[in-house]
Amino acid sequence: MDYYAHTAKLPDGSPDLDRSHWQPLREHLLNVAGLAKQFAQEARPGDKQFIEAAYASGLLHDLGKYRPEFQRMIRGQQAKGESTRHKQAGAAEAVRMEPKHFDVCFSILGHHGGIPDKGDMAGAVKIGRLVAQAVLPEAWRDCPEMETALPREAVALRGLDFDIRARLIFSCLIDADWLDTSNFQLRSRGWAIPPVPVGLEAAALLQNVLAHVASLAKKCRSPEVARIRSEVLTAALKNGRQARGVFSMTVPTGGGKTLSALAFALQHAAEHGLRRIIYVAPYLSIIEQNASVFRAALGDAADNLILEHHSLAEPTEDGGPSTGDDAESEAAHRLAENWDLPVVITTNVQFFESLFSSRPARCRKLHNIARSVVLLDECQTLPQGLVSPTCEMLEQVANYLGASIVLCTATQPAWKRDPIRLPMGLSEITEIAPAPADLFRRLRRVRVSWPQVSDGAISWSETAAEMGHHTQILCVVNTRRAASELYRELAGLGCEAMHLSTNMCPAHRLRVLKDAAAALRNGGPCRVISTQLVEAGVDLDFPVVMREMAPLESIVQAAGRCNREGLLNTPAGDGGRVIVFRSRDGHMPRSNWYRNGAKIVEQDFLACGREPQIDDPSDLAEYYRRLYPTGNLDAHDIHAGRLSCDFPRVAVDFKIIDNVTVPLVVTSWAPIRQEVEDLLGELRRYRSRRAYRRLQMYTVNVYENDLRQVASACTMNDPPGVNTCCLPYDDELGLALTDAAVPVI
Repeated sequence: MDYYAHTAKLPDGSPDLDRSHWQPLREHLLNVAGLAKQFAQEARPGDKQFIEAAYASGLLHDLGKYRPEFQRMIRGQQAKGESTRHKQAGAAEAVRMEPKHFDVCFSILGHHGGIPDKGDMAGAVKIGRLVAQAVLPEAWRDCPEMETALPREAVALRGLDFDIRARLIFSCLIDADWLDTSNFQLRSRGWAIPPVPVGLEAAALLQNVLAHVASLAKKCRSPEVARIRSEVLTAALKNGRQARGVFSMTVPTGGGKTLSALAFALQHAAEHGLRRIIYVAPYLSIIEQNASVFRAALGDAADNLILEHHSLAEPTEDGGPSTGDDAESEAAHRLAENWDLPVVITTNVQFFESLFSSRPARCRKLHNIARSVVLLDECQTLPQGLVSPTCEMLEQVANYLGASIVLCTATQPAWKRDPIRLPMGLSEITEIAPAPADLFRRLRRVRVSWPQVSDGAISWSETAAEMGHHTQILCVVNTRRAASELYRELAGLGCEAMHLSTNMCPAHRLRVLKDAAAALRNGGPCRVISTQLVEAGVDLDFPVVMREMAPLESIVQAAGRCNREGLLNTPAGDGGRVIVFRSRDGHMPRSNWYRNGAKIVEQDFLACGREPQIDDPSDLAEYYRRLYPTGNLDAHDIHAGRLSCDFPRVAVDFKIIDNVTVPLVVTSWAPIRQEVEDLLGELRRYRSRRAYRRLQMYTVNVYENDLRQVASACTMNDPPGVNTCCLPYDDELGLALTDAAVPVI
């Protein structure tokens, strides 16, 4: 019998009756093993046992396809069923060859559908032994390399070390399997295979960044701000030569944190031969802005270097493409991201949930996180209940994956390990910025008006009236409903205003941010109402900011949108005005962390007659010391799940956003309607990754359990991997959704 891994159609779409275009099984096994070995070498160079284990996972992963039932099934002579399953045999053989190689066993069992837990693994291995015994003689004859696939010695790892190693082998295997399958399918149809991505030329790109920073410095209107930014950049370049590890960059808003962090990353990558830079931020608004900043700084080649991976639907989690005539599965694979470009810009959800996932599509990119510089911007936004497992994982990303982590924020969350407060924190954190306390003092630009204990809450109409007294003002509120209600109140007063929330697609928000920035520069009217998405990292500069009562870090971030350039400063060192108010009509988000943080500001500071000093890092540190004990820092017991190899439970429980969201591509907004139709058509014809990436700019995320509210206006998975929505879209407020249907951020 001739053994095949995948079937195919002829380039004209007709059946390949003589099987001349089918992929031989031996070819697939050797290709996948070779790619997995290459990925393992790049992730952990010099770790011979790990590299051999990854190579063996590739050779053994489809051992069960030597089963006659499977070969009859792909020939159309037998239906799919228990007898055609193939993953168990390779897993059983891995354990037989070397009982310590459970990491290879987990990876092989997970390459369709996800890594199982320990109990399911044991049952699958028991089944797989019978299959392996039956097919091994024929398999060794066809592919003799399999007989000695695994080294006879294995590192006996336990606990978290085993967990991260198994995940990394799984990543190497999945990416190798999906890439080889995809390339085979493309060749069989006469389509071009995507070129190998360019590498990170860190030293050359650093020169581009430094030239760009120098040009911006000439335009800075405040000599003191320019001096501070220069000092931060100098410190970043100096510290970029330090050994790999975990760093913090504690720089107040306006101190040049983004470009200095990028310069550090490039200097550090050049110094240590690191492969890519991964920029991670909590909100799409930051990503949208800083992607533009990175492109301008990196120069003409930036478009070929940068990948923006946001929240468009992940590919179907069926283990990737299986046969050449499975168009939906192939399309899903072609839309998957493995983060193989030199600069990746992504969200907290994509980055952290990939580290903890058990699913092939998410885990696929893990080996490309290894030996990278990871810039975690506004890291204080992570949910309280995930702080401890996140710190544990970041420590492993630094130690086992050979990456360097940079915690970038003006409101540093104090993740240093503490036996009582944070026993699973980070062991060592090296500060990059020069004397953060001094930076905050020198960059003091605002005075904050805090509500007194005796002050009552104000209505949206009163808030709108206050905004109407100012030509340029930003008001940040806690929910989308509050933003839309306040916008309508202000419009009712005849005041021109702008609205920002996640009811709007990224392209719409970018347009509003651009219009607001232009109005602020030109001195024109600019009243903006926004949810907290505008707080962190968005480059707007208002003379007055109003902030609905919130956690201290949110108030500090909102204040960072006020007098950013210091042009309003007085001899006392301030000039901008921040007004914190209690709202009668508003509501707190559902997050306990958010509610607890606001309560600490009210009860532990204001009620005690103490107004927090937002430009004093010690007050922020005191705030976090009070905040951490208000909740369980490992609320879902992720640590125990990882220790017990319960990969599926860990994946389910580690969620940045409690409710799963579904991205809907907006099709009804006039300015983008034609481009969206063209991109959707392109995806239906060519499965274009360019089109897939571009559609991310036109999506609104909806909670999965609220989809029923909009289901009649949605088309799901057409083209595959894309969900569209034709609900009315307002030029000011965005998609016409209820408050419950869209995430707050």
